[in-house]
Amino acid sequence: MSETNKPSTFVKQGFVSGAFILMLSNIIVKVIGAAFKIPLVNTIGTEAMSYFNSAYYIYVLFYSVSTAGLPVAISRMIAASNAQGKRTEVKHIFKVSLLLFTVVGTLGTLCMVVFCHQFSALAKNPHLYLSLLAIAPTLFFICIVSAFRGYFQGLQNMIPTGVSQVIEAVGKLALGLMFANYAIQAGMNSWQAAAFAILGVTLGVVASSVYLMLSKLWNKHDAFIPFDSSEPVRTSGSLVKELIRIAIPITISSSIMSLSGVIDTFVVVPRLQSLGLDLETVNKLYGAYTSYSVPLFNMPPNLIYPFSISIIPLLSAFNSKHPGVTANNIIESTLRIASIIALPCTFGLAVLAKPIIALLYKNEALYTNDAGKVLMAYDVSASLLMVLAVSVFFVSIIAVTNSILQSYGFERYTIYSTMLGIVVKLISAYALIGIPTIGLYGTPISTGLMYLTIMILNFYFLIHFTKFKPRLRRTYLKPFVASLVCSVAAFATYQLFHSRINYKIATLIAVAVAAVVYTLVLLLLRSLTSADILLLPKGKSILNLMKKYKLIPKHDVENTDKID
Repeated sequence: MSETNKPSTFVKQGFVSGAFILMLSNIIVKVIGAAFKIPLVNTIGTEAMSYFNSAYYIYVLFYSVSTAGLPVAISRMIAASNAQGKRTEVKHIFKVSLLLFTVVGTLGTLCMVVFCHQFSALAKNPHLYLSLLAIAPTLFFICIVSAFRGYFQGLQNMIPTGVSQVIEAVGKLALGLMFANYAIQAGMNSWQAAAFAILGVTLGVVASSVYLMLSKLWNKHDAFIPFDSSEPVRTSGSLVKELIRIAIPITISSSIMSLSGVIDTFVVVPRLQSLGLDLETVNKLYGAYTSYSVPLFNMPPNLIYPFSISIIPLLSAFNSKHPGVTANNIIESTLRIASIIALPCTFGLAVLAKPIIALLYKNEALYTNDAGKVLMAYDVSASLLMVLAVSVFFVSIIAVTNSILQSYGFERYTIYSTMLGIVVKLISAYALIGIPTIGLYGTPISTGLMYLTIMILNFYFLIHFTKFKPRLRRTYLKPFVASLVCSVAAFATYQLFHSRINYKIATLIAVAVAAVVYTLVLLLLRSLTSADILLLPKGKSILNLMKKYKLIPKHDVENTDKID
């Protein structure tokens, strides 16, 4: 067994526990988010949600510009310095980055406040400005939060990040719903209710920032490698230069990616109006898409993001210790886990789109078409989700490949792939939405074309620059076959039960059957390697059990990449 292929305690503790802590927190956050968004849309309606989501997409663009690259840069620099025992430099990196984030956050918030009316005019939604003002302070506090999260992630302590995400979500849930209900009871109109609801997001981030500051005080020596006093500490100027050098390409890439929602905000409303629809109807249609279809689409990738976040400091430390060596096992296992999670979600959302939406949301009449047919929110959003579902796999793989390229110092290439993807999105969205027979369906179609473009280019860069050699059969084909089988089982189960029992119970039974079938087929196909199993909590015990029942190929050995 080669030095770079021995089982590693570092991999086990750094990647596994970190990824699963973030995955657990993301699941909790998504459950809380659903507990917020579902009653919120049921309370204030699709028209108000159009204002809420439009303001949020613009905020996300500013958030990406302000913070996207810097946490990654901090975690990479801290991971590398800590791996070399440079504890003083680790603390210095944090101080410099916190000051930089404070300045950036202040400028971002001021920009949103000053130009809120211009954004409203550009989106042809004159009342959007109020929601923008309500969410603007979030930029300042999220910058502070991002600095602390980057610090803890660089030390491979994901607990503060996970807990802060939960606090943020709980604050949003409790306060957002409270303010939304107050607005409705006070008789406010849709755009005022949206602004009140979005205040919960701002106050949730404030609470999260307070917790992280306290965590930093409580965990002064958290996860430090033994101190090497002989190492010199770089100056503030050199640290800022490196932060900016690493952060700018990642920031540009992430900012371009966030343009997808902004493009929808600024293209969908005017293009649908050009088809003869009034503003109220357009806002209802767009609100149904962004409040019913998009949140469900966003759920599966959030299970992948913890792995993509955790792999950055892991690979950065590996590269610091073993320059010029490709961590094939770590990369392949992460991609395989992403496929195993994303593919069944892609198929499941496609075949059970309407039952899942009906399980979570109330129905609402959107508008009456020229033929006199009343279009309901369930039907419109389910059809859009079926189209959007294929992008779940694309965006999940993009998250992992972006992180791998960033870890190897090839972040500028993610800019190229993302730029081309967003050009594809802009052109296809503008062209397709303006076609009467396609209309709003042009939004998920253009999103899929964008993500497909980015994924293909990312894979090209990954293989070309890191010399990574993917094994397609085990990494993608086997999970694909298992997902196809489980989706057939889900569809058949729902069709069997929905006319006999309550459709909500039938949906839950179908999802449960799909999960069982998928797991069994995955095991029967021997899709998992020992390296994958070792990435799980109690991995060795699970691996021994699977070997006993011959669910792991005989030739497969325990081979995770060595870091320490």
